[in-house]
Amino acid sequence: MNEPPYLASYSYQDLIPGATYTIGAYRLEPEEIKDYARRWDPMPFHIDEDLAKASMYGGLTACGNHLMAIRIHLLQSQGVNPNVLASFGYDEVRFRKAAYAGEVLSLTLECDSKRLSESRPNCGIVKLNFTLDNQDGETVLSMIDTILMRDAVA
Repeated sequence: MNEPPYLASYSYQDLIPGATYTIGAYRLEPEEIKDYARRWDPMPFHIDEDLAKASMYGGLTACGNHLMAIRIHLLQSQGVNPNVLASFGYDEVRFRKAAYAGEVLSLTLECDSKRLSESRPNCGIVKLNFTLDNQDGETVLSMIDTILMRDAVA
């Protein structure tokens, strides 16, 4: 594992293919899970602790979109990075395991590959592999994000 560059200012050249970075930690609180789900995904196992206990999950779980939001929150926890110009989209989004109330999640990113943009001068395209893991090292979310970044050196 490498120490990530200061996330609010890293640029294309700061990311090294093959390098892995772990970012922050986030505790899933029961009320936050319920509040998020009431608005965006009101399945019983996301909003009602008794029904969640009786479900196949055996407890209150965060919905997938909530996990995606936590990923962004952790990624931008040091500030919004002005060098990230766009996301071209997410690939291979997988919800690997339920994320339960009380768990502490951490985000790991691996720079899979990068190349200079052919159509945008002073920019590069970076493919990042993300995993969101619980405190036991079990992956609850994995995905690939391909982004357009400014090259600060150019």
